Amino acid sequence: MSSPLNGPLETAIRALTLLAEAYPRSLDLNQLVLLDHGLLHSEDLGGPPSLHPPVPIRSSELGVKRHQLTLGLEVLTRVGLADMSASVGGIHFTAAEGAHPFLSLLETAHARALAERASWVVDRYGDLSDAGLRDAIREVSGRWAEEFENFHGGEQAT
Repeated sequence: MSSPLNGPLETAIRALTLLAEAYPRSLDLNQLVLLDHGLLHSEDLGGPPSLHPPVPIRSSELGVKRHQLTLGLEVLTRVGLADMSASVGGIHFTAAEGAHPFLSLLETAHARALAERASWVVDRYGDLSDAGLRDAIREVSGRWAEEFENFHGGEQAT
């Protein structure tokens, strides 16, 4: 049995939460990858407490996140919760009409935490260009590299 963590359904919910928060703006896959990373690791970017733990190798998540989000976006477009459009600038995704009503049905503490982090990360980084988003993530990932170098056998080096 495969794990539901970071599977298509979970990444679809996170992507939909970001798209709904950004609405009526559309987001491309690169923006969604970087915003999703900020959604999960918001504390690293000066935001609310992160939803995922601060493991030293979290910057490596960016490498697999693109594929995971692609699968999640396929789910969303297939069920009509997100719209996909092509332009000269590439393929963009927008929350569809049913996105907000669907998300309002999710009443768990985790769903509320996702919505709070999505609001924060989209307000802070939603208008940045790809280059601006990458710079913000690069700044933080540089700190992660330092943490990783100082990490020895499960304990922080002193």
